[in-house]
Amino acid sequence: MKNLFIQRFLVSTVIIILGIIQIILDTTLRFNFGYIIVFLGGIILLYSTISYITSRKNKSLEKELSKEYDERDALIDGKVARFSLHILMCEIFILMFITNFVVIPTNTALFVVLVSLMISQIGSRKYYNLVL
Repeated sequence: MKNLFIQRFLVSTVIIILGIIQIILDTTLRFNFGYIIVFLGGIILLYSTISYITSRKNKSLEKELSKEYDERDALIDGKVARFSLHILMCEIFILMFITNFVVIPTNTALFVVLVSLMISQIGSRKYYNLVL
């Protein structure tokens, strides 16, 4: 969780700095979107700080619960990986068959495979979390 806090803090700091730079460098009389960017960075900074503080309070409870779910999570990860592998094999066979008749750009084929694997992983993880 600490690593996530550091990432959010750095991202919000960069967003705030970019907004300030845009405010300084914009010399037009129009509305300056730098103020919105600084406000957005401030909201992200505030959210990350609050979530980090609340997560530190729940550490002991998380440690107790994580021991119980380690075996279950390993089982779910194995089933999800196996399901994803079956989906990947089917997609590869289908794409191999289709490319005999139609020319498909490599980027398009890889994008289709990537999106379908992400969708199947999310769906199968939700399914196995409900079933197991």
